[in-house]
Parts: sequence; structure tokens; C-alpha cells
Amino acid sequence: MNQEILDGPIIGSGLQPQAGNLAERASLYMPAALAIVGSFAMLMLRINVGGERFISDGALMMLALASYLIAAVFHLTNLYAPFRLAEKLGMWAATLGVFFNLSSWLVRWVTAYDRELAIFNGQGSNIADMPWVFRYVPFANLYDLSLAFAFGAGITTLLVMKNRNFRVVAALSLPLAAIILVLARFIGSEIIDLPPVLDSYWRPIHVGIASLSYGIALVCFAVAVLYLLKDGLKVEKMAVWTSVFALAVFATISKFSVFSPASFATYTASTFVGTSRQSLGLRADIPYVGWLIVIAAILLIGAIAAFVVSFSKENDTARKWGNRLLYGALAVQAGGIAMLVYQLKTLQNVVSLVSTAQYQQFAVWMLQQQDMPQTQIASLGQPQLYEIANKWVLENGSKLHLSLNANPVELAALITAFAGTFFVVLFGIKTERIRSLLPSADRLDGLMYKLAGVTFAGLALLLITGAVWANESWGRYWGWDAKEVGALVAWLTYAGFLHSRIAYGWRGRRSAYFAVVAFLFIIFTYLGVSYLLPGLHSYA
Repeated sequence: MNQEILDGPIIGSGLQPQAGNLAERASLYMPAALAIVGSFAMLMLRINVGGERFISDGALMMLALASYLIAAVFHLTNLYAPFRLAEKLGMWAATLGVFFNLSSWLVRWVTAYDRELAIFNGQGSNIADMPWVFRYVPFANLYDLSLAFAFGAGITTLLVMKNRNFRVVAALSLPLAAIILVLARFIGSEIIDLPPVLDSYWRPIHVGIASLSYGIALVCFAVAVLYLLKDGLKVEKMAVWTSVFALAVFATISKFSVFSPASFATYTASTFVGTSRQSLGLRADIPYVGWLIVIAAILLIGAIAAFVVSFSKENDTARKWGNRLLYGALAVQAGGIAMLVYQLKTLQNVVSLVSTAQYQQFAVWMLQQQDMPQTQIASLGQPQLYEIANKWVLENGSKLHLSLNANPVELAALITAFAGTFFVVLFGIKTERIRSLLPSADRLDGLMYKLAGVTFAGLALLLITGAVWANESWGRYWGWDAKEVGALVAWLTYAGFLHSRIAYGWRGRRSAYFAVVAFLFIIFTYLGVSYLLPGLHSYA
């Protein structure tokens, strides 16, 4: 490893001649500066114009999502058919994405303040008694965190892209940022109130550091993947690992029902009643989706088997069959996601899709919502529980409906699995040409190291500020809550990355694998802990 790479600036060490004057140097940061300054100009405009006649934060978020995807398309196109216009359009689309992303978050801040102001006015309270505006910083739930997470990834990508040779990173990092915004779209943008115990100026500090650190880690992950591709890792081996990830997603979604013997090929979604945003303890069977997931899984297993044979026996026929099966799995995954989204938006008569086998469990859930003692619930027999649920369904079944907000993490996981398969298929087309256009392995390795170092520092600050906030709110610095442990494990993984590199000279592929695993721990902390494990952080 060239030591000069490690001694260079944090992002984008000089692959091109250094600018001869300050103006030229400053111009490299112009896209990032324009995005940030433009966002604050949008904030001022929103304050002066008011909310009724201004674009909503949700619409701005969708514009950011579209801009990130457009930028990624231009950069991917530039890989296969390089031309300067695509590169420029990709840069400015990415700049627009960061602008809309940050604008959405800032406008949401003002919207939260206006909402509280309306409540104060409605109650006849003195406006002077309203809390400081810092209290309304939008970091109250996973939607807010996702907006900031995507912004962290977007602004880091822009800073990396100031070096022209690193602009290819955007082809991978911006689609991942877009997936984060897709998750936010499915979660829903409703503004919620946190418990008073969590009202502290440490909240925006802690969560802001977390989201920016996560965004930098995402770009580090993208660089690690590109390094592996540049270093000659076979795309087929990447396909094996992305297929294993997709199979893990398929096995765990829908409460493990897709591959369970009792409910094989059944995909279920949460139901809602009336205008309530709280999902019920009843799940509806979504036609066809489960079978499409099973078919995709079979194709992926076949692709894995074919690729393993091609590795072990240098069998080119097996490799070709593996690619065909992978293409088929990609098509089926796309069909499954489209079918799921279409039916969640259009299905009627939802009660007919609810299995009566859930009734006893649903009755228990309803009684728990009414705070009935567990001992009293346990004293009820199965027929009584069934009758309670059946009576409720008869009275309210016509009001049941489905929503895209019902299973946001599951839907985002399916999209991520599809994206993994898509990129592997894409990398398999003209692989050597892509490798020739990527920066040198040493340059990518150096950038990965620096991004991992910044992430490590950010996660350390996250743990420190979180401990201070926890002590202020709950009277203790550390409580072994699931999200606390997840953040600690992620930080220790990045610490291991840096230690193994500095103490033992681990570089190249081993460091790239470390960066990939570390980012997976961050994703589990970000999503898995919030939705799979109970704890004090379940709200976010």
C-alpha cells in the first residue's frame, strides 16, 4: 500500500492534478455547498410563505428519491457507455438529490413547530411558554432518522465525487440511499410526539451523529464492494453471497410463514381498521406473492449450486446455467414486489383473506390492548377466545384494509434483496470493462480506510452522547438495551477493522470483507433492533 494514500486528505486523495488556486479548489466543493445553501434558502422560503401554499416535506422526499435514482442511472450508464454529459448530469442529479433530501428534513422541522404552535393557540396558551425551537428538530422516529441517514450518504457521496475518478462510487451508494428513502416512504411521514422523558437537547445531537455516521458507513460499504470487484473477485462469488442474503430475507419475512410447513408459500400482511394507523393483530394472506417468493428462492438455490460447481470444477456450462437461473430469480423477484405493492393498494374485501386460525391469538391481543390482566386472559378457554374474535370480525370486518405502511421493513428488505441480485447481474455484464474504469485498488483501499476511520469516530460519539442522554432521561448511562448493544457491536467491528489494519497490516480483501460485515451490523442496529427486538428504542 502506498503510504501517500493514507497520508492524503480524508476524502478523495489526489487522483487528478491539484488545483492551482483557491478558486479552483473551492469549485470542487461547489455541488455540496450549493445543495446545503439551497436547502437553507428553501427553509427561509417555507418560513416566509407558510405551510398551506408550500410543497410538503413528503413531496420533497420523493423528489430526493427520484433524483438519487436518476443520478445512479447516469453513473451506471457512464460505466458501460462513457460520455462526459452523463457524468455531468449524474453529478447535478446527485446534487439535486441532496438538496431535496435536506430540504425535506428542514421543512419537516418547521412543520413540526407549526403543528405545536396550532395546538398552543387552540388551547389558549401563552406562546411565550412554548419550548425552544430546538425541541422540534425532526428526530422522533425511524422516518426522521431515515431522512437524515439518506442525507448523510448523499452528502458523503458528493464529497467523494469531487474527485472525478471516484464518481463511480455514486453508481452504488446513491441507489442504497434511495432504498433508505423508500423505507421512509413506507413508514409514513406522520409527525409523532415522544414521551416527555426523552425531551432533551441531547436527542438531536445523538441522533444527528448517528444518521451522519450511518451515511458515511453506507458509502464505505459501497467502496468496499467496488474494491472487491476491482481486485478480481469473481462476480459469481458475489452472486452466491447476495443470493444467501436474499434467501435469509425470504425466510424471515411475514413472520417466517413463507417456508413454514404449516403455512408454506403464504405471505401475510398486517391489517388496519378504519382510519387508525395502528396495525391489528390480524394478518391477511396476499395471493400469489408467497408462491413467487418460493419460486425465486428455488431459482437462487439453483444458481448457488451451479456457481459452486463452476468454482470447484472450473465448469463453464455450470457457470452459464447459474447466470440463467440468476436472471430468472431477478425477474421473479421483480414480479413478486410489483404484485405485493399492487395488491396492498388495490385489494378489497380484506376480511375474506384473514384465516380464522388466527382468531384465538387475535382475541388475546385485543384483551391485552384493553389492559386485561394476563391471569384473567389465561383463564379463558379457546372457544371463548374464538367467539370474542369472531364477534369483532363480524362487526368490523367490512372496515378492514391494507396499507403500504403496514410492513415497511419487510418491503424494504425485499427491495434490497432485489437490488443485490440486480447489481450482481449488472456487474456480470462486461465485467472486465467495468474493472478497467474503476480507480486503482490501492486508491479504493485508501478511501475505504479513511471512510471507516470517520465512521469509527462517529459511532464513538454516538455512544458517548447516547450515554449522556440516557443518564439524563433514565438515570443511568448504560442499560444493555438491544439498540445500545447493537451500536456497541457495530463500533467494535469498525474498531477491529482499524486495529487489524494498523497492528497486523490487514489490507485489501480482508479489510473490504470487514467493512461489509461492519455495515451489516449497522443495518441490523438501524432496522432489526427497531422492529424485531423489544426495547427502549423501539420507537426508532
